[in-house]
Amino acid sequence: MSKLVLITRPIEQARDFAEQISTLGFTPLIQPLLEIDYFPFSVDAVMKPAAIILSSRQSIQNFNLPLEWLSLPVFCVGEMTEHIARQKGFLNVVSGQGGLVDLLSAITAQIPAGGNLLYPRGEDVRHDLQMLLPDYKIHDVITYRARPVSRLDPDVLGKFDRIDVITLFSVRSGTVLRQLIHENGLISHIKNINLLCLSPSVVESMVEMGWGSCVSADFPNQMSVIEKLKSI
Repeated sequence: MSKLVLITRPIEQARDFAEQISTLGFTPLIQPLLEIDYFPFSVDAVMKPAAIILSSRQSIQNFNLPLEWLSLPVFCVGEMTEHIARQKGFLNVVSGQGGLVDLLSAITAQIPAGGNLLYPRGEDVRHDLQMLLPDYKIHDVITYRARPVSRLDPDVLGKFDRIDVITLFSVRSGTVLRQLIHENGLISHIKNINLLCLSPSVVESMVEMGWGSCVSADFPNQMSVIEKLKSI
């Protein structure tokens, strides 16, 4: 019987992930834990930077950049963010396989100290990029907000006791998931569910709940999550 996999990513990423795992024989069930609100942004008020830093695909999802910017170096966290950057027309894209911190050496190797770095980002971030790169001028621009959902879909509630695997991509999503599990009296079911996390930090935030298993992908990207899913 096909394994039922609950996908908790925002809806755009969830659909892409669901399509990929369906081809592998899994049955996806989508329940976004965060909903994305995009903010208007105009590059007219921004000086052309030396490079652009992208820590999520949502960060440039909702705006277009001048043609003369398309040759700028763009440093991306993850293959999906890289994909969006290339769709936008960027020609010089560097993608890291880890998080934002793992990109720092590539940034400092290519961009001289003192350069202006444009950092489109979400309202809530894990790292302060200016603290990580004190020798650069960071121009933060908040381009979206991720709002926690307030309830589980009825279809998910009805199938919760049949779920084999839940995929979880962030500590913040984990906080929402934990709250909804307790609010809906589902804690007794999780001993039969395998929790598959993007990274060890997500595992650490969730492992104490008593899952059937709680593991992380070998690398913090979607493809590695899919590879780990095959082995569960």
